[in-house]
Amino acid sequence: MGLYSGSVSYVRYKVKDRTPEDIKTMSVDKLREFSFREIDPLSLKEKSMGWVSAENMASSFFDDLHYAKDPYMVFSLRIDVRRISALTMKAALLGEEIKYKKATGLERLRKKDRDMLKDEVWQRLIKKSLPAPSLYDVCWNISTGIVLFFSNSTKANEEFVSYFFRTFAVKLLPLTPNELAGFTGNTENRKILLKNLSAADLTDE
Repeated sequence: MGLYSGSVSYVRYKVKDRTPEDIKTMSVDKLREFSFREIDPLSLKEKSMGWVSAENMASSFFDDLHYAKDPYMVFSLRIDVRRISALTMKAALLGEEIKYKKATGLERLRKKDRDMLKDEVWQRLIKKSLPAPSLYDVCWNISTGIVLFFSNSTKANEEFVSYFFRTFAVKLLPLTPNELAGFTGNTENRKILLKNLSAADLTDE
């Protein structure tokens, strides 16, 4: 579930090194450069990935700082994928093989003929396939260096971490339970080892 839904699930990350001091300024250009682009229906592209507004998945302009709400930056990763089901591909290919045999007089197709038909069928079907979008919200606290990615999917998280680094040149590391405990109730931002954590550490006095 996303940031704006009633219930959410997310994975916490931390910036490996210090967050660049000019990150808010440079983020406009970076988000725009790596923003989402629609898949050209006439192309053979199967997948498109990029940043969009968390408030509108169709908006990828980033012409202002609407996504920056100090100390947070909130935006979304959109991933569109065009897929052809195995059964659809099989049915279309069998149909083309029958036509090809009738046109050539062949009783059995050679491997190169079957591969050629398979490629032609795939290209025709992928151009007719509509992209299926996925949307994942991102919340980046540029003050603490903590980043929340709103998905528990292993594949989605891997793609997010890779694309985040590609965009901002910032490496993300998943927060361990021990590190999470260190942030709990710790107003002085000091590391608290989990084995030494006590009830007193969880109070603000």
